[in-house]
Formats: sequence, C-alpha cells, structure tokens
Amino acid sequence: MPDEPWLMRVEGALEAHFKQPGGPSRPGIDWTIGLKRGEETHRVRVRSYFAEDMRPVVKADTTYLGRTVMQYLDDLLRTGWTPAQEHEHVITIGNPPPGTEARSPRPWWRFWG
Repeated sequence: MPDEPWLMRVEGALEAHFKQPGGPSRPGIDWTIGLKRGEETHRVRVRSYFAEDMRPVVKADTTYLGRTVMQYLDDLLRTGWTPAQEHEHVITIGNPPPGTEARSPRPWWRFWG
C-alpha cells in the first residue's frame, strides 16, 4: 500500500474572515480535503489566507486556490508526513507566477463577448 499514491479531493470550503490573536481578522478559506490510499481514508482541514497583494481575479479562481492547497498537502506527504498525524495546516496563497493566467471570471456563455 505505501507505493500507491494518495488521491485527493476538495470536500468542502468556507470563505470567511478569521480572527487573529494579535490584530484584525484576515480573509481566507477553510478547506476540507479528502485523502484516500487503498482502503485508508482521511479528512484534513487546511486554512488558507489570501496574500495581501492577491489580485481579485486570482481570489475568485477557486480551481487555482484548491489546487494550491492540494499541492501543499502533496508536498507534505512527500516529506514523510501522514494524514494520521495531527498537524495544524495554515498557508498563505499568493498570486500565480508571472506569465500564468488566472481563470477568467467571465461566464462560459460570454466567452466570445
């Protein structure tokens, strides 16, 4: 079973402003990510904050945000962490690298306009 890859999916997300112990609240998303390998299943919560300079079009791209959270978990899994280990997952998501397009907020039915 250790050779099998972990499968991941977004099971839930809650966008909110989260209280901070030393200052004002910060906007972000609490994600619930389901992980599965063979018969073993886990749910992991990751809190992601938005970088202060995040562009609105990036903040609206939930696909980019969700993939970034799952990439974070994949990186942890590759370093030896397992979902059975308790861990407080908190990350800050920034803008994608230059030259990477964020998904257009325009609806699919207005693609040509």
